[in-house]
Amino acid sequence: MEFQSCFDIIGPVMVGPSSSHTAGAASIGRFTYELLGRCKPEKARITLYDSFAQTYQGHGTDKALLGGLLGMGPEDTRIKDALAIASDENIDYSFLLEKDQCPYYDHPNTTIIVAEAGYRHVKVGGVSLGGGLSHIFLINDAETTIRLSTDDDFRSICNRLPLYMLTNDKREV
Repeated sequence: MEFQSCFDIIGPVMVGPSSSHTAGAASIGRFTYELLGRCKPEKARITLYDSFAQTYQGHGTDKALLGGLLGMGPEDTRIKDALAIASDENIDYSFLLEKDQCPYYDHPNTTIIVAEAGYRHVKVGGVSLGGGLSHIFLINDAETTIRLSTDDDFRSICNRLPLYMLTNDKREV
């Protein structure tokens, strides 16, 4: 595994309690926000697998993922209020808990986010690796390998994605 900074190992400046269950989750959510063109989703269906499903409220994974979908980074202190902010902004969101492993990727900290904002619909599969690292393995049913590091510019990463990953038919959210 290649690290770009010491924060990839020890975790970023973040709202806790866990680098893998909150910081990594916030990064996956924020990557999805960037794919939506920096638009807050109107709808989001978030499936949590394995360890994410078992500890999501206790470790703040739900708040971190939703905070990321609202454009918050792991250091944003508003993450603790992300559920209330999403409700205030009439975002239709839900969490589905799967105690088994994800059918797309074998790791305990895995999520699949299906979200829409206006005409944009995205499906993102991500895994939090701990420290400041996350991995995106699925975009709109296309397998991919995108490592997210603490210092990465998610917008730039999204702008370099091949067009076939960004075009998709409307998916049920």
